[in-house]
Amino acid sequence: MGKAYADEQLEEAFTLYSKSLERFCYTRLGEASEYSSDCVQDTYCLFYSKLLDGEKFQNPRAFLYKTANNMVLKAKEKYFKNARRTKNLEEAEGISFCIEDEYEQRQDDSIDIEKAHQILIAKLTDSEIELYQMKYIEQKSLKEIGSILDIPPSAVAMRTSRLRAKIKELITPTLNEIRGGGI
Repeated sequence: MGKAYADEQLEEAFTLYSKSLERFCYTRLGEASEYSSDCVQDTYCLFYSKLLDGEKFQNPRAFLYKTANNMVLKAKEKYFKNARRTKNLEEAEGISFCIEDEYEQRQDDSIDIEKAHQILIAKLTDSEIELYQMKYIEQKSLKEIGSILDIPPSAVAMRTSRLRAKIKELITPTLNEIRGGGI
């Protein structure tokens, strides 16, 4: 078996599946598609390593696609982690920023921003909290949220817009309640 066998199997698998694996990775990565070549390369490296270790594959295609999918998941995680680090604060649109803006306009030191944030979150429905968590805490894209909720990204955008509007409506009454000692 050895190296000659591994080389032969790698070459055959590359010839048969490389183009379709590249498309698979590119499509699955979506906005992180720049990582698709890396995913394919890492998939074949792992495949070759296992061949060199003497492993035989009844269905190399299945192994390659499963491995490629795992590589895609890792690449997406890396991409979105990096995107969160570099994202401009003005684009975040989270509740805390709305509260801080209102707070700064009023110049009121008696308001605890974290407390106001918690109170606002408590006024949301379970589905709104779930959307808030995915969009503003986990920084998921509209496409990812749509996939999780099984709705189109345009519907996610509408829900996000309604959520932001509701939060903005709730800010002033919530801050007034806190200031008045009602909460």
